[in-house]
Amino acid sequence: MITYILTGLMRDESSAREISSLIEKMNPTPIGTGFFELDERNSTWEIEAYFTERPNTGQLVLLQGMFKVELHISAMKKVDWVTKVQKNLTPISIGVIYIHSTHHRDKLSINKKNIEIQAAMAFGTGHHATTRSCINLILYLLRKKGNFRRAADIGCGTGILSMVAAKSSGAIITALDNDLTAVETTRTNFAKNKLSSRNIVLRSTGLRNSFVSERGKFDLIFANILFQPLKNLVKSVCRYLKPGGTIILSGISQQQAITIETIYYNHNFRRVKVLKEGPWTSLVLRYWGKYKT
Repeated sequence: MITYILTGLMRDESSAREISSLIEKMNPTPIGTGFFELDERNSTWEIEAYFTERPNTGQLVLLQGMFKVELHISAMKKVDWVTKVQKNLTPISIGVIYIHSTHHRDKLSINKKNIEIQAAMAFGTGHHATTRSCINLILYLLRKKGNFRRAADIGCGTGILSMVAAKSSGAIITALDNDLTAVETTRTNFAKNKLSSRNIVLRSTGLRNSFVSERGKFDLIFANILFQPLKNLVKSVCRYLKPGGTIILSGISQQQAITIETIYYNHNFRRVKVLKEGPWTSLVLRYWGKYKT
């Protein structure tokens, strides 16, 4: 089976988001679309879309004219990337956490919290710098006697951070993602790792799922996503995070972190810790509730 990959470079996030939305409505329909910042300094964004049939040439010409962009199509024979990736993933040990795939069950440690990950097509095996940073920060907060009864994972991907929080703190987790594959992958991983049924996975953009409010306010929220969604989250986080609660924000550059911290500062969040790894910066902020008027 052939997979067709459509790619293009955009001048800004808004254009990348808009063209991705239009590509999703093409016929034939793509099986997946996405965009990410390729070069922050030059504000270059790459779009990607995957098709099981060759995309319609006329529609592509129209998109190229609308956005003044060159779109490229490449064909790739189907490979079982999930099995291939899982077999080659090196287990990760961070503090009391040991993350492994199904191919490394023979190396489990009785002294660790073992977490088995099915990578699938969702983000989060523990190998990316932002994921490692979030794990380190969760463990840091626990060492500082953080007491987390309820936690929310926004943009859960594979559910890796949810499982770290659940296994290391005993917190009840609400995992959220707007991607159905991520939701299904996280549910599978929760079951494989024998997490209690109190820990749930919901399809949601941010905290917008109506069921979130029924879970009560959270002691801890973590979001390893992108700059723009983190900016947009601040008001809903104020609604669902307890005063004195903590949020971990990741997936941003050092410059973006300055902007994010300023935005959250203006909503009464104060810095607890900053962790940098390579080009990535992660923030831990504490929420002190609304200002008195």
